[in-house]
Amino acid sequence: MNAEALRTGSKPLPRRRSEVVYRLSRLATSISLHALVVASLAILLLPIVWMLSTSFKPLADVFSYPPQFIPRNPTVESYTTQFTGLLGRYFLNSVIVGLLSAILATGAGALAAYGLSRYRLPGRNAILMFFMASLAFPIPLLMISMYLMFVQLGLLNTYIGLVIGHTVITLPVCVWLLKNFFDQLPVEVEEAAFVDGASRAYTLFRIVLPMARPALGASAIFVFVTSWNELLFGLTFVSSTSMRPLPAGISMSFLTEFEGAWSEMMALSVMVSLPIFLLFTVFQRTFMSGVTAGAVKG
Repeated sequence: MNAEALRTGSKPLPRRRSEVVYRLSRLATSISLHALVVASLAILLLPIVWMLSTSFKPLADVFSYPPQFIPRNPTVESYTTQFTGLLGRYFLNSVIVGLLSAILATGAGALAAYGLSRYRLPGRNAILMFFMASLAFPIPLLMISMYLMFVQLGLLNTYIGLVIGHTVITLPVCVWLLKNFFDQLPVEVEEAAFVDGASRAYTLFRIVLPMARPALGASAIFVFVTSWNELLFGLTFVSSTSMRPLPAGISMSFLTEFEGAWSEMMALSVMVSLPIFLLFTVFQRTFMSGVTAGAVKG
């Protein structure tokens, strides 16, 4: 008997009963967590399932009531018609802009992050806060100033204008991601290189950046995906059909005044999403290791 039982004269609860209560509580917690995960996955996957379903429906069945997740008359016509349009050109534009944006934003972000990590610059914290605060700027406000600048520089309807726009909105994240990684790299490696007579530039490009490949890869993937999915810049800075990236090309090609070719648009959306899905599948380890590398100190 325990002290409380001796004082009150009551019998202690059997140990077996307390273990059963403990196991039941753990089971209830586990079931609740699994139910929450399943519900979250269902909410996330519902738009994707609906997109796939719509892409195989004839246009007449898209707005049928009640809605049907499994098409009654499935067809692949919406997919076959994409190869006769401007899909190839839109795809090429997005690849070019995405790759150039990834190279520019990651390169500039790496140099800025390394300087902020290794040099005790006056106002360094203020600079970092400026990068973070810039993420709070509404993109339409940035677009107004960039549009006026691009008009003066003749950068409308050019790859350079889109690359600059995508770099502007992704550079702050690249700087923060890469700075956290550089903070975790041992300074002793660089000091040993300096002792051997290496310059700061040689140490950066031949020692530091190769060690930062996971973070550089994660940064490049983030910029490329953001550029690939960006819509507003493609609609604002580009008016030529042959220069539009994929999101802007899809919206301008399939949404007309009186009709929306929803089946074809969903089929094209599936085709556009596949490269990003494959990108994350192939480089998942690189992306996750780069994102989490600077998350733990010590």
